[in-house]
Amino acid sequence: METIKIAWRNLWRNKRRTLITSASVFFALFLALLMRGFQLGSYDLMVYNIVHAYSGYFQVHANGYWDDKIINNSFEFTPEIRQAVTEVPEIDGYALRLESFALGSFGMQTKGVLVTGIIPEEENELTGLRKKLVEGNYLLPDDDGALVSQKLAKYLRISPGDTLVLIGQGFHGMSAAGIFPVRGIVHFPSPDLDNRMIYLSLPASQGLFSAENRLTSISFNLQAGANYEQVANRLREKLSPEIFEVMTWKEMMPDVVQQIQADNASGLIMLSILYMIVGFGIFGTILMLFSERTKEFGMMIAIGMQKFKLIRVVVAELFLVGLLGLVAAVLAAIPLLYYFHIHPIPITGEMAETTIQMGFEPIMPSAWEFSYFMGQSLTIVVIMLVVMILPIVKITRLSVISALRK
Repeated sequence: METIKIAWRNLWRNKRRTLITSASVFFALFLALLMRGFQLGSYDLMVYNIVHAYSGYFQVHANGYWDDKIINNSFEFTPEIRQAVTEVPEIDGYALRLESFALGSFGMQTKGVLVTGIIPEEENELTGLRKKLVEGNYLLPDDDGALVSQKLAKYLRISPGDTLVLIGQGFHGMSAAGIFPVRGIVHFPSPDLDNRMIYLSLPASQGLFSAENRLTSISFNLQAGANYEQVANRLREKLSPEIFEVMTWKEMMPDVVQQIQADNASGLIMLSILYMIVGFGIFGTILMLFSERTKEFGMMIAIGMQKFKLIRVVVAELFLVGLLGLVAAVLAAIPLLYYFHIHPIPITGEMAETTIQMGFEPIMPSAWEFSYFMGQSLTIVVIMLVVMILPIVKITRLSVISALRK
């Protein structure tokens, strides 16, 4: 405790030097927290959009369905599957789907479409499908109508109240043909989905494709804070691996994972460069500090102060300087990051259009996680510990006579 008191008093003997060193730590950590916060926030938003746009955190399929998405690779939704799902408490809802391809036609216009049979309320809880409705009405549980994506509706020149014709191939080669009144039009930010999506109620879809009580996938939502990989593994253990495959969104979308990893790596490189610059800045400040105080150190050793105690005082000074900058940076960053977590920065102009075309919301939120506050703070601590090596070595090798001559 006495060492800390002496170090604290020594700091304010040269306020300018102390403030410059603390400021370098402050700006480095403050910028790192903001930069990393927005970067991680963009990843969280990307994952949220992917999960709640369509895929869910993970899905259950029949074995082989993901490699060959045909209706013959569907499975029967049995009480055993429902029981296995209910035994995993972290699951916060799921959406049953029967998906297949067909030709959609209205008048003289025809286009290949993705027909998805859903339970309307379950789908809405997972993906917020009702919010995407831009015209007409949402589906009822046993509805015999259809929802059509906006760009597809524009191509087919179809509106609510018109009749959509679907023609395709059903389960085990059965003929699939049906006429469905259009109940509403839905808009998807992703052009790929907006160009081809048709939603039917699950009973209507199963009837169209002659696939009674059959599904192609079950998509899952989770309780807040649950680890989707752990939950997926728990469900995987309850289902027969010979019959079912349980795939997380990462396994279903490896290209998105690679995109996040590449961007994350570039962000870490930028952070490393920032910390390297700050580290050399602190190193130069410490070198100047030692050069200015060499005579003082020599005098203290000459009057009987042990080098070990002197090292403790100098190390305590450096620690306090770093701690001042660190605490100030964290206190300054916390309100900003929390504000932008609650109120994301809106993206405008061409960048907003590009973001929307990629299927993401045009906003830039910050992450609000304790882990990255700790990670960046520990990085600064490590830099300070490395820089402390210099005064320790210098004091250990200090010659009293040479120091007093300066």
